[in-house]
Amino acid sequence: MNAFARALSLPAAGLTLTCGLGALALATLPAVEALGLSALALALLAGLALAHTLNTRQRQRAASTLNLFKGPVLKAAIVLYALRIPLDAVQALGSGVILLDALLIAMTLGAALVIGRRWLGLNTDAALLIGAGSGICGAAAVLAAEPVVKGKERDVAMAVATVVLFGSLNMLVLPLLFHCLPQLFESEREFAIYTGATVQEVAQVIVAANAMHPALVDTALLTKMVRIMMLAPALLVLGSLYRPPATEGQAQATTQQRVRVPLFAMLFLGMLLIHALVPLPTAIQALLAHLDDILLALAMAALGLTTHLGLLRQAGWKPLLLGAILWLLLLVAGGLALHLWPL
Repeated sequence: MNAFARALSLPAAGLTLTCGLGALALATLPAVEALGLSALALALLAGLALAHTLNTRQRQRAASTLNLFKGPVLKAAIVLYALRIPLDAVQALGSGVILLDALLIAMTLGAALVIGRRWLGLNTDAALLIGAGSGICGAAAVLAAEPVVKGKERDVAMAVATVVLFGSLNMLVLPLLFHCLPQLFESEREFAIYTGATVQEVAQVIVAANAMHPALVDTALLTKMVRIMMLAPALLVLGSLYRPPATEGQAQATTQQRVRVPLFAMLFLGMLLIHALVPLPTAIQALLAHLDDILLALAMAALGLTTHLGLLRQAGWKPLLLGAILWLLLLVAGGLALHLWPL
């Protein structure tokens, strides 16, 4: 409790609550509904606007509190969201989505290594961290990959910055593609799969899919969760390939000890199973859905409050260029894959 109290900044918590709860209230207004703006999008936009009013010292003080909302609060919201996903959506996902996710992860990690190290002159650690963040599950993948590749603190910060920036761009680009070029894919379901397979962070997937159509969030989130479940095997393979032969056995043991499937992903699967086997009463489902909406709005507000132009200076041009290349590569390769092999 003391550690939690020390980590909590009341001004930052107040800003997050104001943005999140205010967005939920605004989203119910007829004028806002007519614009098609959801509570999640409003919370994110409010956070983005306020983020640029904070100076560096205020951001540093707010960081631990905002990380609580972007971390544990967001993960709790994702786990609860599983209770809103019908079983037929899980059954309709299919093995093709698993293969698509696996291919895009392998392509992104390989491209990060070749382009980042050979073309841009980045060190291998930084290139692989950016590749893991872009290809698997954003900042969580960067932090999980750090013990495997032994990246420096600056490498981790650069990788997280690129993930945040280009993932945020996806939240704008993909809904625009959906609404302006609906013929890009054969069905709205393919748009949802495309979103889950290419967007960096879970929160960004939810926002992008919700901005397309709320009915697409289930498929997009399930596709993204498949990518997250691949975090452990991807990093185990990466650890075994990346280490020099002399320390291969020791490195593999260390990797096996440290790399695990994220707990919230396992809890998400558990909730899906509970929802399938033990249907909850309608009143309880409605209550939990309302709680989930609040948690998601708070997480989106915190995401917005931590996204600012200072991240561009923090990352530097080479990591940003690599992040941009991987971002475009994912969008193009994911789109081509879905055209060549519709799911």
